[in-house]
Parts: sequence; structure tokens; C-alpha cells
Amino acid sequence: MIDILIANNNQIAGEGIKTILQSKMGNRVLGIVNSTEELKRQSKRYFPDLVVIDYEPDCFGVSAIKEIKKIYKDTKILAITDSLPKSTVHSALKNGIDSYLLSDCDKPEIMEAIADTIEGKQFYCGMVIDILSEHNESEENGCAGISLSEREIEVIKLISDGCTNKEIADQLFLSTHTVNTHRKNIMQKLGIKNTAGIVIYAVKENIVKT
Repeated sequence: MIDILIANNNQIAGEGIKTILQSKMGNRVLGIVNSTEELKRQSKRYFPDLVVIDYEPDCFGVSAIKEIKKIYKDTKILAITDSLPKSTVHSALKNGIDSYLLSDCDKPEIMEAIADTIEGKQFYCGMVIDILSEHNESEENGCAGISLSEREIEVIKLISDGCTNKEIADQLFLSTHTVNTHRKNIMQKLGIKNTAGIVIYAVKENIVKT
């Protein structure tokens, strides 16, 4: 049984998420809180394994994340939000959110995110990965004009070492879904269709040494 607390200041949206989550056997939604103050009040009643939060600076922002971590030290946090600026997503992850989805992700992806997050893995939907890997034109790019994030470089190195998606996920504490999305994005950026192409690129660009 996975006990889940929903933190969302939009009651209708909160009820919608509750319906989705409870449709899977083994998920139990303990309640919906609509403010950090209510979260504090209800902390004596609720002891969730996972908090599903609508992270946004004006309501459930950084202070709310810190409060959740203080009240529930072992509780995992999954953010499900509308599309936000890259800086806001980075802030969320830096301050304690474990996994991150955008609100238009489908039900199977939400369920997979919950399972992986509970297991201690980070789960990012493809659209969040796209946001995090957006190229900052003010930064120099040392990869032959192709914008690769630090995480993508890490994945390339491990692919070149012969690691499977699961092995990469275990080493980087990511879900296999997230690793697979990184792999697809890398191949799309590089204009290649297979693992051999990734390895050849890594050697050519001195990402790995032969």
C-alpha cells in the first residue's frame, strides 16, 4: 500500500489527480491539502509515503518543499505541474523534489513515476527533460555545435561503456523511463539511429577515451 498526500491549491485539479491515483490498486490517497498552513495542521493525521505536489512559487514553492522535508523526513515528493520556466524547474529539483511530470502526461506515465519515485529513483517526463536541456545561448558549447546537457553527457559515457538502460538508471539513480528518454533525445540531437552512432560520436568528440 502506497499512502499518498496531494498538495494542490486547486480543488478540482486535486480531485482529478486523486481519481487517477486511486484507480490503481495499492494507491491510497490520504487527503488533499490546499496550502502550506493546512499541510502543517494535517501533519499529525497524515503520514504519507509520497506527496504529489503542484509546485509553483506563489503557493507550494520552495518553503513548502522544505516544510514537507522537515515534517516528513522519509517522504518522497512528486511534482505534477503546468509547464514552468527552466529556472523554476531547476529550483524545484534543487530544493528536494524527487520526480517531476508536466500535467498533460498520461495516466500510465503518472503511475510509473509513482512506482519509481517510491523506489528512490528520479523520474522526469520527456517534456521536463526537454525543459532541463534547453540550450542557454550565453553558455559556450564544447560539443561541435550540438547542445547536450551534463546529464546527457553522463548517459553517453555510460552507453559507451556498454551499460544497458537499467544499469545506467541504477548508477545515476534515475528511472529506466528517464534514461530511455535521454537516449532518444541524444540520438535525435546527434541525428543518429543506434547505439553504435552514440559511441562513435563519444570517441570522436573525446567524451570517452579509446
